[in-house]
Amino acid sequence: MSFVENLIDQVARATGLGDNTRKFVGVLASFIFSQSDGFKGFQKLFQKAGLGGIFESWLSGSPNMRDIDGGQIQNALGERNLGAIAEKAGVPKTLIGSAIASALPLLVRSMTAGGVVPNGIPASLAGLAGNVDWGKGTIAQLRNNRKRGSLWRWILPILALLALAYCGWHMRGKSPPVGTPAAATAPVASTDGTAQSVGAPTFAFQHSGGKVDVSGTLATTAEKFQLLDALKSTFGDDRLNARLDVDASVKPASWLDRLKGMLPSLKAEGLKFAFSGDAVKLDTSALPEAERIAVSSLFQKQLPTIKVEGLFDRGVQAIKGLKAGYSATELTAALNQTTVRFDTGSANITRSSEAIIQQAADAIEGAPAGTRVEVGGHTDNQGDAASNQLLSEQRARAVADALIGAGVPSDRLAARGFGSNRPIGDNSTEAGRAANRRIAYEVLP
Repeated sequence: MSFVENLIDQVARATGLGDNTRKFVGVLASFIFSQSDGFKGFQKLFQKAGLGGIFESWLSGSPNMRDIDGGQIQNALGERNLGAIAEKAGVPKTLIGSAIASALPLLVRSMTAGGVVPNGIPASLAGLAGNVDWGKGTIAQLRNNRKRGSLWRWILPILALLALAYCGWHMRGKSPPVGTPAAATAPVASTDGTAQSVGAPTFAFQHSGGKVDVSGTLATTAEKFQLLDALKSTFGDDRLNARLDVDASVKPASWLDRLKGMLPSLKAEGLKFAFSGDAVKLDTSALPEAERIAVSSLFQKQLPTIKVEGLFDRGVQAIKGLKAGYSATELTAALNQTTVRFDTGSANITRSSEAIIQQAADAIEGAPAGTRVEVGGHTDNQGDAASNQLLSEQRARAVADALIGAGVPSDRLAARGFGSNRPIGDNSTEAGRAANRRIAYEVLP
């Protein structure tokens, strides 16, 4: 797809202008270079309106593109210019501000590719709108409008006086109508947005055959380009096939910054995942076991507030491998391979651990009748012993409560904290301390 066709496709999805997008892009590009100093003159309009920083964020190479709204566009360009653009592009005046706000960041980023500010309108864009006159014709039109406005300033008061005289004559001798005006009784739709549905941001990723395919819908153009820039930086523009839409009714992606930071560690061939709102489905089935564990651990650690489905966990695999009639000892051997994570320094179980808790609960419920399991909390030796002891007790209780919530009878569980008294790793290393921060299970007599 050519530069222009790709740009038109992106603007069409951002603005919803459909078949009229091509002309709209051409008119907007033509207006940019109609300024006395071309592109730089257009940029000065935003600088004068105090929006220079936003405009600069759209230039190619800027890491974080910032949003702009229709009101800010009007402040920078002026109502008359917006009206002229709307008329020449065939876009309703009520929509022109928001349409430019959605399209302009895309247009500026595309035209400054490679970090070069264009001296004139690219030939590929100039032909989209045909011959657009931003000079004398426009000024003459404004003058004509002023003349018509001046004429109406004389006519309207006369018409108003005639109307009042007619109404006075017509109503003479009549009683005013009884009842409430229709406007007072007509229902008024809420404008506070509470009744409007808000969509969920989505993002699907697939790495296959040396290519990375991504698709989805984000709330803003800024979010879209932040993610695209991170993807291109990680995988290369030539290996990336992206189709990302922008929809203002969609919520901001809470996971976007975390995902951008994770991308350099997500280069495994065969990896798939898909975000939908505050949940993600992970598919590591095509990866070697070591990579499955590493990727799953990364998702679980970096997305603590996101519900992660499809995590590869040795304990979960061991639980799934239990054969009918498994013993209590076999049960705890499987449970002790699971990894339950908490928010740093607290006993809050991360959302990404919910699926593991459910698997553990199902396994405990399926154990022989009378089996009782102790949930033990353990910490590393960082900090004072009393704090570690308390934290270990709180985490053990949190897991036991979560298991009860997942269906395990409370009389089959006990919770106990051990602090840092039972290390299984070397507390002088990060890997050892990570191993010591754990939940362990034992069969009670």
